Amino acid sequence: MNLKSVGKAFVLITVVAIAAWAQSDRTPAPLSPPPVLATDKDAQGRPIPFGPSANHSPGTPLGSGPYPAVMATDPGLPEHVFYHPVDLDAAGELGIVVWGNGGCLHAGNRFRIFLSELASHGFLVISAGPIGHIALEVGPQENPFVALPGAAPPPPPPAPIENDPTAPWRSMRSTADHMREAIDWAIAQNTDAHSAFYGRLDTEAVGAGGQSCGGGLTTSLAGDARLRAIGIFNSGTRLQSTFGREVTAEQAAEGRRRLDAVHTPTLILTGDQQLDIAYSGGHDTFDYLSSVPVFHAWQEGLTHIGTYGAPNGGSLGRIASDWYKWQLQGDQQAASMFAGTDCLLCQDKSWHVQKKNMD
Repeated sequence: MNLKSVGKAFVLITVVAIAAWAQSDRTPAPLSPPPVLATDKDAQGRPIPFGPSANHSPGTPLGSGPYPAVMATDPGLPEHVFYHPVDLDAAGELGIVVWGNGGCLHAGNRFRIFLSELASHGFLVISAGPIGHIALEVGPQENPFVALPGAAPPPPPPAPIENDPTAPWRSMRSTADHMREAIDWAIAQNTDAHSAFYGRLDTEAVGAGGQSCGGGLTTSLAGDARLRAIGIFNSGTRLQSTFGREVTAEQAAEGRRRLDAVHTPTLILTGDQQLDIAYSGGHDTFDYLSSVPVFHAWQEGLTHIGTYGAPNGGSLGRIASDWYKWQLQGDQQAASMFAGTDCLLCQDKSWHVQKKNMD
């Protein structure tokens, strides 16, 4: 579906599809326990921890929020994919969230399940990267090796996959400039009388987020004055060497420079020290930031893969939606996930929470 067809979405999306969405499981994902990852493999031998792609068409509405969301593209934004509520009238004014993928993998449908969930809560969500092969839509697949004291050495890298249909997108990388271009485009659409988003976007409610490498892109973008909130998912800026992973003085100085530019409320989520390579970076980022509200949480048993490929993005889809609803829409019910000593994540024993400049 492209932008020119957005305004005619009701005609293009069948009654059967809407009915299927209405009958789908729309209950909030549980915050715990972390998921048990499946051991299945795809046709190329890669793990599919949440099962194979559902092979939904771009116009299939997804998400558990009140506004089912579809995936779309536009010729004026060829290096991106965006997600938006089907019924733009019902959704009202949309906040804007730009996204960077794990691995900086340049395929805008890589995190489709998770990003559709965000969009279904009343956002225009724009991911760096064009639409890639449908096999990519399962989200992150491999959990990176975590070096711990006394641990066995990492396994050898897997052999190259022959005739891999996803290879073209895996070989491309997104940048912070792609995320900046997404903000530029969205703001321009809001004032373009020919756009389906004309007058429908809250250009004062702009957020950014990313997983792993995409979290690094988000930090690189964080100085953009148009941002009102950021989310760093299974990611963080490492400022000191840990467990044999060296951080040079130059790398630490560059990391501090980027973090010094952060000027918005910041969410940091990771898995635990044994399973998530981003654990140390998440802690370093929280420890360093001092002038903005910061909510940092890590979960026991959560891997770097997260829950992005689970139905509706799993617990991370729920937490991310509440973060942006609170920060960009002022939703006080969503704030209960984070605010106060009795916040929902604070009460869950599998999550370990730290805060700064909040409550």
